[in-house]
Amino acid sequence: GAWYVVFNIVTHLFPDGLVNVKLTVVLDDGTRVSFPERFFAVDNGGTLAREVTEDLRAHGTPPIIPRHVDSGHFPYGTGSSKAWFDHADTPQTPLSFDPSPDMETAHRHLEHWGFCVLPGLLAGDLVEQFKADVRGAIATGQLHYVEGTSQRIHDAHRLESGRKIWLYPPVMRFLTDHFRDKPCACQTLTYINGSEQNAHQDTIHLTPYPAGLMAGVWVALEDVQPDSGELFVYPGSHRTPRLRARELGLEKVDEDYSAYAKFDAEIARMMDEGGYERHVYRAKAGQILVWHENLVHGGSVRINKNQTRFSVVSHYFAKGAVAYYDSRGEAASLEDLPNIA
Repeated sequence: GAWYVVFNIVTHLFPDGLVNVKLTVVLDDGTRVSFPERFFAVDNGGTLAREVTEDLRAHGTPPIIPRHVDSGHFPYGTGSSKAWFDHADTPQTPLSFDPSPDMETAHRHLEHWGFCVLPGLLAGDLVEQFKADVRGAIATGQLHYVEGTSQRIHDAHRLESGRKIWLYPPVMRFLTDHFRDKPCACQTLTYINGSEQNAHQDTIHLTPYPAGLMAGVWVALEDVQPDSGELFVYPGSHRTPRLRARELGLEKVDEDYSAYAKFDAEIARMMDEGGYERHVYRAKAGQILVWHENLVHGGSVRINKNQTRFSVVSHYFAKGAVAYYDSRGEAASLEDLPNIA
């Protein structure tokens, strides 16, 4: 029968330029199976990438990781490379769910509370065009969605209007300043209805090394109504311990996340014992919320099943960071975005 080989290449540990990788597998009976060579364009330019490379070499991270990638392959807690904003002494700023008056205030709010609402709005015509394009792509089968559900819609950034949202210049500039490195986009998840997702950290699903160098960007595509399954956040919860599969004793998963009830329970315990308060965010169409990689957030229950909550969330990693999906044991799929003036 058919079989496949899973391995991960840690490009930080290869020289810049075109790298040729040849793979040969030795079977139990001694048979050698060679696979077609693959070429990878490696670019580890920038201060962050160089610091991460030094950390990985000191830790003994292998350049090729067979099967699943895991947090144990990276020097969390011992490496010298860290997110500059992950420290206890952040500037005090009042909690707010309104758009920040300027980018400096937005940065302070993100550092202190784990999220911020950016100044201004995504243009109304782009919001409406994207919604129409998503509906059209669902009708033609280009995008997959079951009407009336909380199902997430993957890959809407492949639509022209979706890509404009992905590359929205104010977001790119904000993330460049936040990471102090170039942002690379990982994915988009579009929702017609509220997600109803349990409270969670993104850390276990969208995992950076160094910790902190991933951010979620959530855009309201309509005025969010009560009982629609609103986004909720726990302000300040980005400072709680990061939960990864290794620490929780969880195996890597494919489609069945039932074992992650343990993760849900641990999140609930931390929120309760830490005294964190759950806040619902009822955004106006076009408002943009940015959250820290470790902020606990989720989707409220959809009490009114007839009320939509059209939104799109994108996730971005710092280019010089390692990016992987800890829950699945896979390398993250990143797109190197063009320079934004």
